[in-house]
Amino acid sequence: MVYRKDCEDCGRSFFTPDRKIKRCPRCLRDYQERKGQAKTAKGTTLGKPSSRPDVSAERRSQLTAKGETKGKISREEQGHQRQGMPREKKVPKGNLEASEFLLTKEQEDEIIRRYQGYVERMERPSQGRRKVIAAEMGIPEKAVVLTVRKWNEKNQMSGEVNQEKRFAVEKSYFSFLKTESSLQGIKERIAKEAGLDYWQVSRYLDVLHDGEDRLARVPDVSSEQRETLLAEYQAYLSASAPPGPSLHQILAEKTGVNRKQVHKVLLTYRLDRLKEKQG
Repeated sequence: MVYRKDCEDCGRSFFTPDRKIKRCPRCLRDYQERKGQAKTAKGTTLGKPSSRPDVSAERRSQLTAKGETKGKISREEQGHQRQGMPREKKVPKGNLEASEFLLTKEQEDEIIRRYQGYVERMERPSQGRRKVIAAEMGIPEKAVVLTVRKWNEKNQMSGEVNQEKRFAVEKSYFSFLKTESSLQGIKERIAKEAGLDYWQVSRYLDVLHDGEDRLARVPDVSSEQRETLLAEYQAYLSASAPPGPSLHQILAEKTGVNRKQVHKVLLTYRLDRLKEKQG
């Protein structure tokens, strides 16, 4: 079973067989690199002698007085707690924006309406969907990210879309591009034939057309390799069932390129076909 998750760092949706994963592959890699660098930096400081200057008697007296005052305040707080008096909560600086900015129900509905519109049109502004929505509505981007994430979690459906269903959606999509006059008509027909709802179809097709920015630096393949990859992709779309769990891996092994290069070729093909349909 495959689950669709929203990355807790960038907000981008991704598919994973592990429902406990919280970050997309790109953010997970960046997180691990940052964590490794932090450990390295910490290791280099161990064993170094303290460089703090000697504290004068006057300064020590000031620090002692300050410590006594702090201890007094702490004891007063403990006394308040024993007496049942509420203690003031401190909001972490990193969560200040999200905790202080409260959206109305109308604002949340408008965020989701705009987000769904982007997904259904398979449209991706260069600045990012969530950032554009935030700018247009005059609200923090974090508020948009959290609203979309909350809505996606509440309406989690991708776990029900197995590999066979996803293959059927992809295969039907390219077939109906030739006959249907609109993307909406294509999705409605796919949903009816595949036994899925309209949003499930829209969401998966949107994922199929995602990732162009992440593949920009991937080396291009030769014209011969591209022709071979597209021929293999057409054979895949003509099959009665998916050949295996990883199409990119299968095509990479057949053509001698890596998986990212396969993804880039197929994504470019999908985007070109979409542009042709949209005129």
